Amino acid sequence: MLLATPAASSEGGIRLNHVWSRIADIYGELGSVESAEFSRDGQYIVTGTKFDYTVRIFRVSDGHQMWSRTLAQEIERVAWTVDGQHVASVSEDGLLQVFRADTAEIVFTFQHQNGIDGLSASPDGRYLATGQERVDGMGVTRVFSTEDWSLVTQIPHRGTVNEIDFSSDSTMMAVVGDKAARVYNVADWSERHAWDIAEESPLFDDDHIYINTKFNPDGTLLAAGGTHGFVYIYDMATGELVRLLNKSGQKTETLEWTRDGRYLAVAGHGFTIDFFATEYLLDPSVRNDSLPYAHRAQVTDALEYMHFNTEGTMLTTAHQDGTVQLWTFMSDDPRINERRHREVREIQDRAAAEANRASN
Repeated sequence: MLLATPAASSEGGIRLNHVWSRIADIYGELGSVESAEFSRDGQYIVTGTKFDYTVRIFRVSDGHQMWSRTLAQEIERVAWTVDGQHVASVSEDGLLQVFRADTAEIVFTFQHQNGIDGLSASPDGRYLATGQERVDGMGVTRVFSTEDWSLVTQIPHRGTVNEIDFSSDSTMMAVVGDKAARVYNVADWSERHAWDIAEESPLFDDDHIYINTKFNPDGTLLAAGGTHGFVYIYDMATGELVRLLNKSGQKTETLEWTRDGRYLAVAGHGFTIDFFATEYLLDPSVRNDSLPYAHRAQVTDALEYMHFNTEGTMLTTAHQDGTVQLWTFMSDDPRINERRHREVREIQDRAAAEANRASN
């Protein structure tokens, strides 16, 4: 028996509200923004572009561009270090570059053997990982220490490394690309889980590959997106595939979990950002054809990447029309404002108590 399926979007449900849009690739429709990511404090967004080869930092409050730096080739991914002091970029010329976030000064570079597609910083601030395109059939994940930018480890990968993600507690690192997906234990870089797309399968053609991946907030699930609209959801405790989702039939470029883990957002070559409730994704009685959309947000052009801020209240999206966009995310939690007001009052009360103690 199937669960009742709610409407795709209803009053009181989750929704996205558009705030601003800025040109991040000067070629517009002929350009593409490949990556956009919030700083940890939510004050800035860094972008990297495909055709004007530029890293830019925008101020979230008004979309003002703080600085830009043009590189030699296409930028595949950008990322912030957790302390907000640096941004990093990886590009098709195989170059990892790290910049001071305030001045755009380059503080570190590392030349890879081929183009780089993947880039991720660990939430504990210790590591920056890059994913290299294949050479003679093999890609490489390289992990650098953010303390001195030394190379910590290199992990071979069967094919190109398209994307990397760390779990929120920084104990696991997921690596996906081509027909292989892996999860490693960060403590010793040993392999924890391994999945492979069969070379010959009645479900997929030869071009079907993994493209992107994201851990859910508590690290119990891993989502991996692929070509033709496929999204894999794996249980991290068992390694079991708990859902093979396909609603759009179009390439899945990017995935993102809401910060409470209750929804998974999926986007790519369609013109919507699709949200699915985690409870339905994990319910085996709900088939894909009856899986409801929690919300579908219309967008101006296909997405390459999306990222929530730390609080989960804002979403930034990178588009193939050359724009970076900002949205507010409206939760369906009716008590969210009440809790926030209580948190602020507690902070204010503690500050007042400390001030009183200091004056006595």
